[in-house]
Amino acid sequence: MGIKRYYAKSDNTITNAFEENLSLRGTGSNMGAADILEVFSIYGQASSASAEKSRVLIKFDCTASTNSIQADRTSGDLPASGSVSFYLRLYNAKHGQTLPKSYTMDVSAISGSWTEGTGLDMELYKDKGESNWVNRVASSSAGTHAWSSTGGDYFTDTSSSFTASFDSGVEDIELDITTLVEQWCSSSANSKTPTDMGLKEDEGLIIKLSSAYEGADRSYYTKKFFARGTEFFFKKPCIEARWDSWIPLLKMIEETFITAVPWPQQKKT
Repeated sequence: MGIKRYYAKSDNTITNAFEENLSLRGTGSNMGAADILEVFSIYGQASSASAEKSRVLIKFDCTASTNSIQADRTSGDLPASGSVSFYLRLYNAKHGQTLPKSYTMDVSAISGSWTEGTGLDMELYKDKGESNWVNRVASSSAGTHAWSSTGGDYFTDTSSSFTASFDSGVEDIELDITTLVEQWCSSSANSKTPTDMGLKEDEGLIIKLSSAYEGADRSYYTKKFFARGTEFFFKKPCIEARWDSWIPLLKMIEETFITAVPWPQQKKT
């Protein structure tokens, strides 16, 4: 089997969790430079019905001019659509906090651009700016641009929305997102993509607890994954391309053998 990994270029955790005073929310906080990504839902901490949420944003630049899925397909290093599958790989990060069990997460294509940011504070939510719960972009050069819906904008159609299940809670995410990656890579100039699955701008993924769990009258906290800044290289978030490389190899060997070694002629009687 042929395998190639494409590692994340941007990631961030966004939240509307309360700050230390349990009065103000950290909706402007940014954690783009942290080496951990967090997803949680906390119910009833500040008041009897208060709800706090955390979601993950992640982008892979599948259509960049170099070192991307589209570039490798154009060069012939990656098979055409229909002959390759793409899996999202996120790796569980162990921690000593309460870990949720028996739940699902939604993984959906983000609608609209966003910036990663350089925040690190995942405890007090003191680092502000860039992408956060309210804004997709918040910098002096680009100006401030809010999400249409707080907590991030994303698609909900079946071709770009997926579900990851967790039983014990310590599982990694290994999720087939082929249809979405093909949409990111689709273009009239991409002759290596004969299968038409539609077109979406490559803006990455949002990862969140499914609505039934994120909106439940109980807490589901805290699930952590390694971010792209982790020191553990093989735990970095990635999209893993997988394809059957055995059949093309057999064909190459067969063609080489037939050309180089002619079959013996049968004797006449």
